[in-house]
Amino acid sequence: MKTADHDERMLGWSRDAAHSKLALGLCAAGALLLVALLIGCRQREVPAGTLSPATNPTASPKAIATQGAAQVSQQTPTIPGADLVITNGTIINGTGADPIHDGVVIVVGDRIVAVGPASGISIPLEARVIDAQEGTILPGFINAHVHQGYDGSNLEGWAQGGVTTVRDMGSSRFRQAQFAVRDERRAEPKYARLVAVGPFVSVPGGYPEVPWGAQALTVTSPSDARQKTAQLIDDGAQVIKIMMESGRTFGRSIPVLSDEEASAIVDVAHSRGIPVTAHAMDLSDLIRSIEAGADDIAHMIWDELTDSVIARMVEQDTYWVPTLELYRYVSADARNGWDQSAIDNLTRFVAAGGKVALGTDFAGYDADFELGMPMVEIEAMHEAGMSPMHIIVAATQNAAHVCNLEDDIGTLEAGKYADILIVDGDPLTDMQALGRIQWVIHDGIVIREP
Repeated sequence: MKTADHDERMLGWSRDAAHSKLALGLCAAGALLLVALLIGCRQREVPAGTLSPATNPTASPKAIATQGAAQVSQQTPTIPGADLVITNGTIINGTGADPIHDGVVIVVGDRIVAVGPASGISIPLEARVIDAQEGTILPGFINAHVHQGYDGSNLEGWAQGGVTTVRDMGSSRFRQAQFAVRDERRAEPKYARLVAVGPFVSVPGGYPEVPWGAQALTVTSPSDARQKTAQLIDDGAQVIKIMMESGRTFGRSIPVLSDEEASAIVDVAHSRGIPVTAHAMDLSDLIRSIEAGADDIAHMIWDELTDSVIARMVEQDTYWVPTLELYRYVSADARNGWDQSAIDNLTRFVAAGGKVALGTDFAGYDADFELGMPMVEIEAMHEAGMSPMHIIVAATQNAAHVCNLEDDIGTLEAGKYADILIVDGDPLTDMQALGRIQWVIHDGIVIREP
């Protein structure tokens, strides 16, 4: 591998949504109150750093939409106060469910309030209507492994390419002030939503200090690991990244977190509701990551993946973010065949029922990674045997899961943020349709149109 800064640069409306229960429970006054609340949500304020209504009472239309608008019965299908209506397209909602043909999505403020077939929804006259022109309506895509995510031009490039959320997986020059940058960017719909791990967590003399000379937050004992992990979460980390690289990938021995230190980090993070992602690139480091309780694995491994490890990952519900685009570039330079090994391992993992989230390792290697819709990664996932629907779920619902935002983004469902992508064509029959982006809506705001 060829950089000296690897880990900075290697580094609905549902027609069956229990509407009958709401119809029995809502009186006319209650329905009027719901409408008033929804209209009030149009005046959105998002405090710096807010990514969840749990921490932002003024941005709580999710609760309103989930408890009300998602379940409005067919007797009251019109939603007064709607801001945006998308019609005349096929909806792929990101859950893996069958597409909804001639679908409609209704948005109030920054939230989706209804998703379903046009036959069950009346179009509000006052709303802006977007005609999808028989294209496909999808959730905004998510790239769950990038670097240089604090760069505004990168965030704007991702958003324009239909990637409305990215997970920055660490910086060798991280400063705490970067969390404030993330929070400031969040208020601007033109930027992709940024989920941040902050610094890498490693040991003195460990990866990525060796071999790249990059900085990390280092721990020296289980108690030190607990204290520093808690502080990192207090500072604003949304995910914790542990570096489980023992050096075999680089043909050398590198100090690495002990089992006790890694487990301590995971225990503290989980006690705070924060997931842990683990950098691991070979089988032995993968096994230690799984034993520590990591929630997802950053990078497919390049050596042989055993059936027993696959079974354990499936049993523990450990997600994998394979970064096949990275392996393509590394293998092209080193001629080591790791790209094909990674694809073969992914094929077996998926066949066994393993869960995959899309991530590319953008800027994690000295190569020209795709900024925007990650078609190189998508095509490699398809080569590994993932169906178009499986890939879409990996890039939406599953990627939202590893970002710890599955309650807010990743699928087109009532109550979630209105991150919506419209493409020309049907990606289930032609994956290249994902690159033919017509419209991008982020937080209910149109940021790209034909």
